[in-house]
Amino acid sequence: MERFSKEGRTLVCFDFDETYFPHACTPEQLEGIRRLEQFLEQHAHRFSTMWVTGSSFESLAEKTNRASMRYFPHRIASSLGTELYHVNDKGGLELDTVFQQMFPSDFVERVNRTIEVLRRLGIELEPQTSVGRNPWMYNYYYHGDDMTTLQLIRSLVEEAGIAANVSRCNPLAGDPDGSYDIDFIPHGAGKTAAVDYVCEHFSFRSEEAYAFGDSGNDLEMLKRVGNGYVLGNGTEQAKKGHHRVTEKSYAAGILEVLTREVE
Repeated sequence: MERFSKEGRTLVCFDFDETYFPHACTPEQLEGIRRLEQFLEQHAHRFSTMWVTGSSFESLAEKTNRASMRYFPHRIASSLGTELYHVNDKGGLELDTVFQQMFPSDFVERVNRTIEVLRRLGIELEPQTSVGRNPWMYNYYYHGDDMTTLQLIRSLVEEAGIAANVSRCNPLAGDPDGSYDIDFIPHGAGKTAAVDYVCEHFSFRSEEAYAFGDSGNDLEMLKRVGNGYVLGNGTEQAKKGHHRVTEKSYAAGILEVLTREVE
């Protein structure tokens, strides 16, 4: 895959799963991706693009191949904003090691202590298959809907000096129904932190930036930029939590907004 040919000064951030990439990959959805890629390449002199996703880069590679995508964005914040890559003009990836230097070296120990405290309190979290693959992201499922338990998890995480993304699972993205994602990450990591870092270090104006997402773990990122949108296919949690929702879904929803930007 190649990268978009030019780079503009308006930052545009996309969640990947069920936002930029539709898991069903129907012919209509894949045609939407083609139109979106064509639009972004045509207007590459205006936009600097960035995928901001919970998926690992290995997972991204499989999905981009499945959808026969042509272009990488200019940057990729993968694994829930714990890995930041710059994509050069030949499509090669360069890891931004300065970004990860901000993370605490004893992160894993802090996560393990938090999990043990929860276990003693009778709260079992199920490790997701990705646990252990990335030293800066530990993903679990909480199978339940008790708000007191979720608040306790947030409190313990804060006491441990780490961060956690807590959001209702999206079955369309392959998650179990009726459960929550509990994603432990370092302070200084995460989708919003990655966007903040890119804006600060590469002189993008966050109030002029765009961001698109579909689920609860995108909301903070959407609120941080000047133009954040939940797509029409977004979860009910996301739609209730944000004031801007597109009429259309997936790539069509993104184009609904960005087309107005270039008119």
